[in-house]
Amino acid sequence: MYEQRFLRGLRRRFRRKAALFPDRYDLAHLRRFASIRDFDDKITARYEGFMGADDYYERASSARVLDRIRVPSLVIHSTDDPFIRILPATRAKLLENPAIAWIETARGGHCAFLAEPDGYDGRWAERKVIEFLSQL
Repeated sequence: MYEQRFLRGLRRRFRRKAALFPDRYDLAHLRRFASIRDFDDKITARYEGFMGADDYYERASSARVLDRIRVPSLVIHSTDDPFIRILPATRAKLLENPAIAWIETARGGHCAFLAEPDGYDGRWAERKVIEFLSQL
């Protein structure tokens, strides 16, 4: 359900771009896509210089540079994220890099890292960021 809502927003933004730049964006390529991957394959890749979704995901992925991060970084991910899948090789890079603090939760979706408001507002992820920054 969330993916379909997200896709509606992507189609709406593409229509706005086509209205602003009709020589650049062709609405003939816009259709009802079954997934974000389909949209990325047919729209994002086409207009941003990639060969397809696989090429886009490979070249745009931060997984390619995780081993080169030297600035202290916090990565929070949930295994039930409907969009971001962490592959075993990527997880290994995250865990092996001492500059990266890696937190993976079972629940949280794409951006709903909340907790019961037990004496505070329940914004779990924001509190983790504050803890991380205060340790630097």
